[in-house]
Amino acid sequence: MASNPPPLLVTTAGKSAREERRERERRYLLTMGLRVLCFIAAIVLFAAGLRLAGAVAAAASLILPWVAVVVANAGPGRTASQPTLYERESRELPGSDQTRTR
Repeated sequence: MASNPPPLLVTTAGKSAREERRERERRYLLTMGLRVLCFIAAIVLFAAGLRLAGAVAAAASLILPWVAVVVANAGPGRTASQPTLYERESRELPGSDQTRTR
């Protein structure tokens, strides 16, 4: 007879969908704010005659939207206490004699 798995503790539960979405929105807005600053810096640096620094700032303002989307769409990280799919115990219904194959 298999022993019951330990109960899931509230402290190990993941964040709510609302909290997760809010954090992703915050990361996106911060990255896009940085993009605006890079764009303004590129204009100022080009006007000041610092073409190389202006080009770096302009390149950053072109790359940051992609970075913002990738970072914002990244799912929540798994903590060490959460088992992966392959680490979970497979459980069967009581009374079933069928064997499972993976």
